[in-house]
Amino acid sequence: MGSTTPLYAKWARQMKLEVLTDEVDEGAKLHWIGPRRFDRVFLYAHGGGFSLPVKPHEHLNFLLQVQKDLEANAGGVGVIALEYSLTPDSPFPTQLRQANAAISHLVSKGVDTQNIVLGGDSAGGNLVLQIAAHILHPLPDIPAPPTSGPFGGAFLMSPWVTFDDSSPSFAENDKLDTTSAQALNFLAMHAQTGITPETRNYVEAITADESWWTGLDKVFLRILNTAGQVECLRDAIAIFGETLNKHVKDTTNVVEKNAVHEDVLRDFSAGQGVTSENYKLDIEWLSDTFKGQR
Repeated sequence: MGSTTPLYAKWARQMKLEVLTDEVDEGAKLHWIGPRRFDRVFLYAHGGGFSLPVKPHEHLNFLLQVQKDLEANAGGVGVIALEYSLTPDSPFPTQLRQANAAISHLVSKGVDTQNIVLGGDSAGGNLVLQIAAHILHPLPDIPAPPTSGPFGGAFLMSPWVTFDDSSPSFAENDKLDTTSAQALNFLAMHAQTGITPETRNYVEAITADESWWTGLDKVFLRILNTAGQVECLRDAIAIFGETLNKHVKDTTNVVEKNAVHEDVLRDFSAGQGVTSENYKLDIEWLSDTFKGQR
């Protein structure tokens, strides 16, 4: 399926941006959207079922607008697209190791974890939750990311919280969503490579008992969790949102009206992202989060 690196480099040149990539441990790469900054950082993991590289017209266009708006509204933030290795060649927990390495790199550069917001769409949101689960329940042989306190926030766009397709929204929205039940099931087949019953909770958040997430308020100061009204994953995301609410007081759960899976990214692909009501919600939350870190 290729890798994110050439896609990012080509996109950056088209946008007349400097190509800035930090290669860190475990084979992870940090692609900067705009200038490097090590005071406050939005570290973003793209979706694609852990099988697909970044989509520049969606993910990178979205992140560039976020970078511009945070510069204008929140005093500026370093924005990073995390490149991780893809399944099935690189199964779990490869991506978790790489995300930890990315965080460790930022901390080594002097970034306080409270000044880092972890974000992601779909599989990227899944990876954010893997990080949280690993902090709460450390896996053997995988170093936990160094933290000086909770992260500033978790930004979850249509997070992939279940590999099960039995919830009503799968049947209800299969013909309406841009990511069908069949597509999700195909991606889930590859994403589950390397997963055992003992590690299921790390990669399929909704399967864990609610008590599994005890202490999540010590991992994230606040959370934004969004789902689309007409996406297949809607019910699972909404149910998991209730768990988030119980553990992190400052949690915002939103089911976006008439929205599909990762609806904001589809808007950016169509050239309508900036005017999207859902993007306005996203950037308001991000701006408020980073303003609180000044």
